Amino acid sequence: MENFSDLMENEEAFRFFLELYADLPRQGPGDDRITRHTFGLLTSLPPRPVTIDMGCGSGAQTLELARAGCQITAVDLHQIFLDHLIQRMKKINPEPLIPPVCTGMESYSPPTPVDLIWSEGAVYNIGFENGLSLWKNHLKNGGFLVVSEMTWLIQNPPAPVKEFWDREYPSMQTVLDNQKCIEKVGYRWIGSFLLPESAWDAFYAPQKENIARIRMDGSLSPVQEEVLAIIEDEIRIFEEYRGTYGYVFYLMQRVA
Repeated sequence: MENFSDLMENEEAFRFFLELYADLPRQGPGDDRITRHTFGLLTSLPPRPVTIDMGCGSGAQTLELARAGCQITAVDLHQIFLDHLIQRMKKINPEPLIPPVCTGMESYSPPTPVDLIWSEGAVYNIGFENGLSLWKNHLKNGGFLVVSEMTWLIQNPPAPVKEFWDREYPSMQTVLDNQKCIEKVGYRWIGSFLLPESAWDAFYAPQKENIARIRMDGSLSPVQEEVLAIIEDEIRIFEEYRGTYGYVFYLMQRVA
């Protein structure tokens, strides 16, 4: 089976994938309660912290941070996700208060340094160390960075799960490796914690429903079938090898 990154070079596959994921509540595992809890740990932030949500997707966590008082800019490469965020904002307030910016996470630069950069399940797109290095320049001294990152939870994962993620995300590291990276780049590591498995189940449930509905609705092209097969393989790997990997939140602070 072709790996996901290579398949996304095909325009039909890429558009089909974006349409599938744009309608999801989130584009990756997450939980509003975890977002609120994590934000609450950053007790030295100012009352209305200037914030960037990098790789925001359709903005579930963006809206949660805005509710918590953040003055937030939402950055994503895909306009289709930002359109969904705008629709969500309008349901809350007809005068949207979250400016969306359609650009890559590695390209966006705020006009002035910010108090907080947030990124749930997105930094892998530009590389963990690369993202930390780039975003450090956008933070005030003493500013905070919070990212969730796919992480190995055991030293020697079983061969099937190792082979799958070596194909799909070969640079995945352990918590200790990522902590060392945080300190190498020049942050003060504050702490890390694991996103619960319930967030993965909640992420995968609507995908299973969508895939079943799509297959019932009509014929699929070979390319579309391949996209669905990779998604189903990812879900299967997670369900069969729970506890071997997961999303870990990493909290860090820029030091002068």
